[in-house]
Amino acid sequence: MAKDKQFGLLRNLSINQNIVQFNQPRYVITVDTEEEFDWDKPFSRDQHGLSHIPAIDRFQKLCNINNVKPIYLVDYPIVNNPQAAEFIKHYCDSGSADIGIQLHPWVNPPFDEEVNYYNSYSCNLLPELERAKLTNLYNLIVQKFNMNPQIYRAGRYGACTNTISILNDLGVKIDTSVRSRFSYASQYGPDYSKFPINPYWITDKKLLELPITSVFAGLIGNFSDTFFNDIFDSKIARSLLSRTHLIERIALTPEGTPINKAINGVNRALKEGVEILNFSFHSPSLAVGYTPYVRTEEDLENFYLWWETIFAHLADKGVKAVSLDEIIALYYGK
Repeated sequence: MAKDKQFGLLRNLSINQNIVQFNQPRYVITVDTEEEFDWDKPFSRDQHGLSHIPAIDRFQKLCNINNVKPIYLVDYPIVNNPQAAEFIKHYCDSGSADIGIQLHPWVNPPFDEEVNYYNSYSCNLLPELERAKLTNLYNLIVQKFNMNPQIYRAGRYGACTNTISILNDLGVKIDTSVRSRFSYASQYGPDYSKFPINPYWITDKKLLELPITSVFAGLIGNFSDTFFNDIFDSKIARSLLSRTHLIERIALTPEGTPINKAINGVNRALKEGVEILNFSFHSPSLAVGYTPYVRTEEDLENFYLWWETIFAHLADKGVKAVSLDEIIALYYGK
């Protein structure tokens, strides 16, 4: 039986909203920095690669030009590979990027569970196994990167109440596993459909949630939480809502979100008063052929055009990038 997936316990949120604010909205880029694997095949302990890692350099240079300090959320295959770890560590050592944690349980020891769809969500593992896997990964990052990572994302967004105590014990200050306005309950995962899109305390002054940003747009966008998640819960119904411009869910990611919709999503997020826009994507999308989003060279060039357009739009709106250290300083105090 799956564990409680109400990560962050909504009953606490009424007293934890609007905790601290920047003088103006900011944005951050969180990169699921992970191994390549076939998204259409069953999960595997060893059927994966790291060929795309050198392609990260082009994205990092674009971030440098735009004064953005991305957060690379590294998982076990990345950290355990000397070449891949050193490649990412260089950005951290130079001060141009930050390092965080990402747990893919099927490739992260100890390997005490069956590899299957259900167990791909770490929230479905026995509490002691989730703790062992996450602790192993944390310690390996400390060893390889000579730093204590301060931000975590559960692979496939699979966090739960047990995750909170693990992160607290490790001293991790920020979780970014919550993909607001998405539900994975039908896939054995968590339901984040009613979760806030602004940062909030999960445990008071111990663990901050930095949700991945998704917004609703459309003629009845203000009622989208009810209509989109509770009434129109099928792909066909949601496609109809989008085509008729009634409701559309827009995730701030270059993976599957066209640039015109992303611009609309940014504008909507700013209108809703989102304090930190959290953009995200998977690192294998930085090379051709490893994700469904970048299959050709044209796809890759469009991927970079997406980012260039977004950076320009954010600059036009006066929205500046924020670093991990700045977020921690603001919410936790210096």
